[in-house]
Amino acid sequence: MDTQQQQNAIRQMLSLIDKGNSQIGEPGKLTVSHYADADRLEKEWNYLFKTQPILLTHSSRLRNKGDFVSMDIGDLPIILNKDRHGKIRCFVNSCRHRGARLTDKPCGNAKAFKCPYHGWAYMDTGDLQFIPKETDAFPTLDKLALGLRNLRIEEVAGFIWLVPHNIENSIRSELSGIDNELEHFGLEEHVIRVSDIQRPRCNWKLVIDAFSEGYHLKNLHKDSVEPFFLDDGVIFERKGKHSRSIGARKEILHANTTPEQEWDFRGWTTPFYTLFPNTVLVFHPDWISRITVFPDGTDNCVVYHDMLVTKEANLEDSYCDKTFALINQQVFAKEDIAVCESIQSTVRSGADEHWVTGGLETPVTWFHQEIERALTLFSKEPSRQ
Repeated sequence: MDTQQQQNAIRQMLSLIDKGNSQIGEPGKLTVSHYADADRLEKEWNYLFKTQPILLTHSSRLRNKGDFVSMDIGDLPIILNKDRHGKIRCFVNSCRHRGARLTDKPCGNAKAFKCPYHGWAYMDTGDLQFIPKETDAFPTLDKLALGLRNLRIEEVAGFIWLVPHNIENSIRSELSGIDNELEHFGLEEHVIRVSDIQRPRCNWKLVIDAFSEGYHLKNLHKDSVEPFFLDDGVIFERKGKHSRSIGARKEILHANTTPEQEWDFRGWTTPFYTLFPNTVLVFHPDWISRITVFPDGTDNCVVYHDMLVTKEANLEDSYCDKTFALINQQVFAKEDIAVCESIQSTVRSGADEHWVTGGLETPVTWFHQEIERALTLFSKEPSRQ
């Protein structure tokens, strides 16, 4: 968000605070079976995760030549790496010989990838470099045709995104201006200080739901971060398929006696972006949470949480450890995730066909509307039947 957008947001929030209210949007309904239906999950994989740009990691994860990370996106195992020429690439993590994974390491540094099965080796550019007993066993094999399968990626706003086949141009057109807002926050100049992976026992959408609204703050987080926030002044905005919400920290009241040019947007507010379909960015006063969620069956998911700090930040400062522990282990794991797991335990009870969302939870309603829109649109494509 540029300075004008930030000042406008603070003005809107102060007006709501004066009235003792937050922005009120449209109510909605959530279909309970969508959190436990295997057929539904298959459609989400095929018509949602394979048709939308997927945020994979922050670019700082691959600082040096040879750096790599591996992960699974559903049934697609991938390797992201920075090759010897400094180019960031993405490959399918599968040997072209007999399909074995080339690496099970979550991250590392490698000039080449050697298959653990038969020893085929690939350069960090993806080219097939070596085949044991090649002359005898594969006398006519064309190695140039058997490099690793490349996947299209794009770097935008400091992040690396997997680009699906149906998007021909830059993914910026899919971000509806959010890319510009993130760039104003200087995301390219941040680095990952610490990361965590959690495996909640709940449907992936419940995690996105929880991070897309602040209505639960006063109750669920009353013993952790709630004392830092006002109960009023929350605003939200739909940004294409995505949304942006902003919560009011108590310090925002300083704006009433502070010249506008001195307003401290990051210190007085907490913006959080729901990046469709499966990422949330939370802007704490001096660092950023990147939270990306992937399904692991209907009742489980995998959550990646990065702490992003500026390049100038003191990486040895114990404050970073303490604040990340508060957010990740207390607010996130013991509060948000715990309640998501509790919800999942009731999903199959059949007690409710629908849940309701109120006017303070409108971004959750938007999120599910976008899922429905994507499933409806892309399920009609003959190539995806």
